[in-house]
Amino acid sequence: MFAEFWMLDDSHRWLYALAWLGLVCLIVLLVWFCYRYWLQRHISLVSLAPVGSVALKRQEQHRNQPEEVSWMSTQQLSLPTPATSGPPSHSWLGLTIPRLRLPQRAPTSGVTAPMRYPAADHTRALWEEVPTRPASFTPLAGLAGPADRSRRTAPLSPDSSLMSLSAVQPLRVGVAWHPGLARSTRPNEDSLGMFQGTCIYQGELLPFALFIVADGMGGHACGLEASRLAVQHMSQTVLQSIMTGSEVSNEFFLDMLIGGVECANRVICQKAQSEGIEMGTTLTAALVIQKKAYIVNVGDSRTYLFRDSAGLIQITHDHSLVASLVAYGDITPDEVYTHPERNKVYRSLGHEENVKVDSFCIDVLNHDSLLLCSDGLWEMVRDPAMEHVMRSSQNPTLLCERLLQSALNSGGEDNISAVLVQV
Repeated sequence: MFAEFWMLDDSHRWLYALAWLGLVCLIVLLVWFCYRYWLQRHISLVSLAPVGSVALKRQEQHRNQPEEVSWMSTQQLSLPTPATSGPPSHSWLGLTIPRLRLPQRAPTSGVTAPMRYPAADHTRALWEEVPTRPASFTPLAGLAGPADRSRRTAPLSPDSSLMSLSAVQPLRVGVAWHPGLARSTRPNEDSLGMFQGTCIYQGELLPFALFIVADGMGGHACGLEASRLAVQHMSQTVLQSIMTGSEVSNEFFLDMLIGGVECANRVICQKAQSEGIEMGTTLTAALVIQKKAYIVNVGDSRTYLFRDSAGLIQITHDHSLVASLVAYGDITPDEVYTHPERNKVYRSLGHEENVKVDSFCIDVLNHDSLLLCSDGLWEMVRDPAMEHVMRSSQNPTLLCERLLQSALNSGGEDNISAVLVQV
């Protein structure tokens, strides 16, 4: 072949070389395409095997999962959990989904004994945090203070009055909300929240109602933002806990409310720290579930119980300087309304990362009323006058209008907020 190649003249020799070069290139391309096809086929077969096995394994795990899942214990997607330390979470395909943990009440070493205010005709506050209990202390029937652990921890059976649908009565609600005369040109820093709904527990309807009053502090925008955040985050936490909970007990509902307050407090603290401002709010809230009311408070916003046979009863305890002075006998209850330091509170949301929350559980009877209000109402309308108004009508809307007008007639020096709930 080479001899023949050299025997050709120059023109034919180049043609002969180009023919062989084209043949070699064609063979190389053919081999390359065959190799690529084999390589792709091999990779696809190798990759399909583990994917199929993983899919089958996940399908098998899904079939083996129990049908009933406790929302109180899980509250998250059912995904494989890695064996790692730290907060529970789920990792799957590189995605980490944190486990939802609802705020719960911080454990306490003890509970302060409930106490009574010094005897006075115009005040009927039931409890004070003072060291000793007088021998004459006799709480009203149907009321349980913070120290009544048996009432708080006893579970409520499905056949109790809590689950009796025959006892369910719609709650009638009235609202008063006004900036006050002295602050009429500025925004109302108080915020309100009212929610009524029904959930299902053990195949039964469970009606509930949540009411919140928050009195913001720290200036116009800061106070309004603090009270708004308090109502927003507490309501979100409590309503989510009710709808996803699997327990019905006094302890559970009180923990739920306290957890909501603690959640709101953390949000306000973080907001104040991130923006370098001072903001805070007082708060009182009541969760009504048929014949029981669960109440919490921080600061000097109050919750009252009105009962025809007992009159107006202050359930909450003011976390204020003047309330402490009254408890230690330094001033009289009448001086609370005129003391120059009456607006100073020693406990509020947004002041510290950890907040102590007072909680109460009381029995409510038919025709009882709960009144939640800011200090703009009770400072302007003292308890005897407030009780007189409460006895004047059975219409909660009309009663709120009269309470508001009484506060304005007395000067309206602060923002006025009130929620009146009739059972």
